Amino acid sequence: MILKDKISVITGGATGIGKATVETFALQGAKVIFCDVNKNEGEKTQKELHKKGLKTYFVKADVSKEKDIINLYKYVTKNFKTLDTVFNNAGIEQAVTPSHKLNTKIFEKIIDINLKGIFLSCKHALPILLKNKKGSIVNNSSISAFANVGGNLSYAASKGGVMSLTRVLAIEYAKNNIRVNAVCPGVIDTPMNERNLKKTKNKKELISKWKTITPLGRVASPYELAQTVLFLSSDMSSFITGVGLLVDGGRAAT
Repeated sequence: MILKDKISVITGGATGIGKATVETFALQGAKVIFCDVNKNEGEKTQKELHKKGLKTYFVKADVSKEKDIINLYKYVTKNFKTLDTVFNNAGIEQAVTPSHKLNTKIFEKIIDINLKGIFLSCKHALPILLKNKKGSIVNNSSISAFANVGGNLSYAASKGGVMSLTRVLAIEYAKNNIRVNAVCPGVIDTPMNERNLKKTKNKKELISKWKTITPLGRVASPYELAQTVLFLSSDMSSFITGVGLLVDGGRAAT
């Protein structure tokens, strides 16, 4: 098992990419503490994975609130004493909006969750990883940090910020044997993208557009992203730090 007996924290773990990664890590032998702002979905995922005999532990937390993140890592240290890997996945989307019409409160909310939430998780995970004298952090950025079509200013800005944060931490903590990387997904089949589809007038047209701009011609499964996170979190990537690994079906190459 790739992560046998490792202690892993995953934020936004109740659905989508987070849920797929919680399951993938647990199947590889990790004890996974996952959080989500949605208590019902978190408990549902917990029950589902327990039925499969997997070692997962749910903690309700809003990543944009520092007190929730403090409580999350207190739970980790109290119950597991140490920490090996962190996947900062929690995030929300922005409905396509002309930038000059973007509501300031929406911009602030997306930055709070997508960028500040990752900062807070890293801030409180790093002291435990430093004590452990090694570790891996993977942050969920996006293809939007590299390639864009417009209309998603707050989301793209937050994900670009995640890439800069990732590089700074990678350089700063490399001497402590702590690696920090990011995954940059393209279009993934998740509840978040399903919400985007519900907001559009022509669902088939949007799905066709997603496939057209992706050279591999399809939408990815969240488990494909989870396997990438597994790679970056494990010793398989022991000489990789500070990268934003594109998982976009070739879109950024076009």
